[in-house]
Amino acid sequence: MTRITWDKVQEAAKQCVKRQLIGGFPSTVYGIPRGGCHAAQAVVIAAQGYGHKLRIVDEPLTDSLIIDDIIDSGATMKRFPGFRRDALFRKSRDNFYIHGPTAGLENGAELVEGFVQFPWETAESGPEDAVTRILQFVGEDPTRDGLLETPRRVLKAWKELTVGYAMDPKEILNKSFEQPHDELVLLKGIEFHSVCEHHLMPFWGTAAVGYIPTKSVVGISKLARLVECFARRLQIQERLTSQIATAIQDTLKPEGVGVVVTAKHGCMSCRGVMQGDASLVTSVMLGCLREEGYARAEFLSLMKGAS
Repeated sequence: MTRITWDKVQEAAKQCVKRQLIGGFPSTVYGIPRGGCHAAQAVVIAAQGYGHKLRIVDEPLTDSLIIDDIIDSGATMKRFPGFRRDALFRKSRDNFYIHGPTAGLENGAELVEGFVQFPWETAESGPEDAVTRILQFVGEDPTRDGLLETPRRVLKAWKELTVGYAMDPKEILNKSFEQPHDELVLLKGIEFHSVCEHHLMPFWGTAAVGYIPTKSVVGISKLARLVECFARRLQIQERLTSQIATAIQDTLKPEGVGVVVTAKHGCMSCRGVMQGDASLVTSVMLGCLREEGYARAEFLSLMKGAS
């Protein structure tokens, strides 16, 4: 969690004011509820230090600066086309413009990562509060005995389910062994659990990972660890398969790589089309396993029976 102090808010507001001076300073500011209202107040105070008087308005006017505390996906700001827009902080995945055709948030608002807590937010507005809100949304009472510890347990579980973000695939594969071997190396039946990024529901199955080495090989446990690295993230199966294959190709530089993933998806088995027995199979072949038919055929023959 990233905790933002009042001092940090004031410094970010000063930087916002400096950015706005470039395009001719606005006379009014509209803070997007809820966090943007606090950001607007901070910008008004900061503007006074530069000899500018800003008026906060309840509804955006033609000359209003639209301000928010943080830009995450950018969806909120897209509701205000044609206005001058800015924020105190931003996440790295945002790329839309503050104002004009060339000025982007990536060149302005301070970059922060992770879960952000502002000084005007209480301890209850942390990530556990998000779980509590979901419990309330489905009609439950978060204060009953069975659910009192649920938000804490959910966050702990999500840490485990997404531990792959803290794993480096290059670090996993960096310890290789000089061993002349020009035939296929295949590890199949690698079990994994992942979370579909579309519905935040689990999908699970097995992976078969093979490669034809050049001068060195890697410990077989590293192949299983590599699958875990990418599976323990928010995923779609197609990307998971590609990431495993690409990591091996980029790090080990083998003659060829083959990855086949077979999985069942919770978003299909317990909701939507309700197809509990359906399995999705995805594959990626690189190098000679893609280009040479005999190598591809050998890989597919050896990995039969992987489920």
